[in-house]
Order: sequence, then C-alpha cells, then structure tokens
Amino acid sequence: MVLTEKVFDKFFSDKKRKDFYIGTVFSDIGYLGVVDRQSTHFPLQELKLEDVKKEQNSFTAGLKFHSLVDDIRERFIESKNLYSLIPESKYKTQILKLLEDELYYDKISNWDEFIKFLEDILPEERSFNIKEDDIKKWHNILQNYFSRKPDKQVRKGLAKELNFSEEGQNEIVNLVEQTRLNEKIGQIIEEFHNNFESFLI
Repeated sequence: MVLTEKVFDKFFSDKKRKDFYIGTVFSDIGYLGVVDRQSTHFPLQELKLEDVKKEQNSFTAGLKFHSLVDDIRERFIESKNLYSLIPESKYKTQILKLLEDELYYDKISNWDEFIKFLEDILPEERSFNIKEDDIKKWHNILQNYFSRKPDKQVRKGLAKELNFSEEGQNEIVNLVEQTRLNEKIGQIIEEFHNNFESFLI
C-alpha cells in the first residue's frame, strides 16, 4: 500500500484507485491456504512497469504491480545481502516484511481510505473460485492490520490469523524485535523506499 501510494498518481492515474489497491493486496490471500500462490502472482522477472500501465482492468493491474514490486524488492534485498543480517530462522522473509510494514507505516496518513476500500469485494476477486467467506476474512485481516502501526501485539495477531503455530508466532514476534535494533537493516529498508520509483523505471 505504501509503495503503491508513492507512485500511483504518476504512473496509474488512469486506473480505478480502489480496484487497483485491492488488487495489490489480494495477491497474498494465499497465506490463508485457500489458493495456490501461482494463481495470484505473475512469474518473477517477466513483468515491467509498462505491462502494468497497459493493463486495462484496474484490479488485474494491481495484481501485476504486486508481482512487479515483489521482483524488484527481492532483487534489491539480494543485492544488499540483507537476509544475512537477519537472525537465522525459517521465517526470515516474514520477519523482514513485518519490519518493513512498521517502518513504512507512518509514511502515509490515509489508512482509513484503504480500510474503506476493503469493505467491498470486487467481481474479479470472486473469479478466483475462492469462497466469499475467505475473501471477507482476508479483507478483515487487512483492515485490522492497517488500523494501527504494527507492534508486537499487532504482529502476533496477524501471525495467528495467518495460521502460524504458537511457536511460530512467538519466534516471528521476538525476531522482529531483535532485527529492528540493527540500524543497518533500517537504513537499507529506507533506501528502498526512497529510491523505489527509480527501481521501477
């Protein structure tokens, strides 16, 4: 959401704002175990900014943008050898993303707008043959998560909603707290946000 907001007006102003934003966050509904990741993600390194801009359907453009951001972000992280700075855990990916969420949260102030977007389910979401209750659950999880700046309690609640074990929840929460003390990690995360537009082009 934060990265989309940073570039939406410049690159995607012709798209329906609500549909595009919902598309960007729908991709990860697979965390609920209701759809294969491949169904909601496009293959890495196959998408360019122009592919997103040319997409006529705003929701699908949002889906594509999510995959494009995943690709750009992963290549940036690898170029900085960022995972090596995170404590050893099978949850390294989740730990880093949760820390990013915290550090980026205050960069925008209109979270209420995004929470309101998620009151609706789009026809395109239903086309994935996912139960309506599961789509509603995903929207509700995101609405709760967006409603306040992430902290230990918020992260624990999210991990629980995403069906991580009690042990997994505790490991994730504890290691995010440990990781956030490393100033170099915070600087790299900030660098990605600050230079995001240049990575897109």
